Amino acid sequence: MTTTQITQSTTTVPSNLTSTVQDLNTNLQALKPNNSETTQLITYTLIATAVVGIFVYHYIKNQENL
Repeated sequence: MTTTQITQSTTTVPSNLTSTVQDLNTNLQALKPNNSETTQLITYTLIATAVVGIFVYHYIKNQENL
């Protein structure tokens, strides 16, 4: 894709889509987490749980294949 094609494709975004994205961004600001220690602890715990779950899933699938 050339630079001309990229410029043309980005300028054809409908104005209602742009306003919808801006409205969504404004409305989601209330849900944005702060950087408190509790928020970070919960986030890291959820990520660790997901990673462990993925490893357990792959381990079980490998054991079933044996």
